[in-house]
Amino acid sequence: MMAEKKKTKQAEKEHKEQDDYLEEALEETFPASDPISPGHVVKKPEDKK
Repeated sequence: MMAEKKKTKQAEKEHKEQDDYLEEALEETFPASDPISPGHVVKKPEDKK
C-alpha cells in the first residue's frame, strides 16, 4: 500500500514538472505565431571523462 502511494506521489511530481516546463516554454514564446512543440523531457547522462 505504501509503495502505491509513493509511486502516485512520484507520478504527480513528474507530471507537475512537465507541466511547469510547458508553462515556461509557453511564457517564453508568447506572443508568437507558431505554437510550441511539446516533447518528452529527457535528462542527459553526465559525460564521464
